[in-house]
Amino acid sequence: MENLLNRDLLNYTIEDCFVGDIINFNEIIGTKIMREVLASDSDGSFCHCNACTEDAYALAMNSLPSRYIQVTSEEKYTRSKNFIDDATVRESVIKAMEKVRAEPSH
Repeated sequence: MENLLNRDLLNYTIEDCFVGDIINFNEIIGTKIMREVLASDSDGSFCHCNACTEDAYALAMNSLPSRYIQVTSEEKYTRSKNFIDDATVRESVIKAMEKVRAEPSH
């Protein structure tokens, strides 16, 4: 079986339709918030190595429901009943970081 996650093999075209502009909005917000939280970690209580950062990010994203939208639909999505606000995403990121801090994989 081919490696489906190989970046060189990813193809987001279905028939003649490119679907690579369909994004999980929570990933975008989660990335922004995780950068903010890491930048504010002035006491260095969270390990900033790649493994810990990736583990915390994966845990946070897995704790949130996916919200796939067209990149042109952000305003419509943020007004919908399915919108997950920044505070909820921040809470998930912080909980994930606390879990990784308590049990790092290295």
